[in-house]
Amino acid sequence: MQKAKAADSTSLVSKNVKIEGEIEGPENLHVEGYIKGAVAVSGDIFVGNTGVVEADLEAKNIVIQGEVTGNITAHKQLEIHPSGRLIGDCSATSIDIKEGAMFEGRSVMMKTVDAASGRPAPPASTPPQPSQKQRQPE
Repeated sequence: MQKAKAADSTSLVSKNVKIEGEIEGPENLHVEGYIKGAVAVSGDIFVGNTGVVEADLEAKNIVIQGEVTGNITAHKQLEIHPSGRLIGDCSATSIDIKEGAMFEGRSVMMKTVDAASGRPAPPASTPPQPSQKQRQPE
């Protein structure tokens, strides 16, 4: 018997469910109901059209079609769809805000991580640094 990968499974918070507290786990999370607290999963988070989240979110990828109030950390990609609403700061490697989406907060682009070393990858090109000339006394 072959063991299934944990990130292949998805937990569902359905439309009529309300959760208050902290959620952690190695899988994906699909939210159509209400969550208040904090969520940290190693998979993806999908907030559907009927989903309302008042929590800080951390996941590999985060897709918002509903409403999120809180700070977001997406280790890969954050997508806010036209019906989506985000009030809070976000950091991600890639941020895609579709036309019609609502975003109020600050965004920070994280550096990509080199798969081989696990360290942040260097930027494609480093802009030249201005040289500082010290003034010589006359």
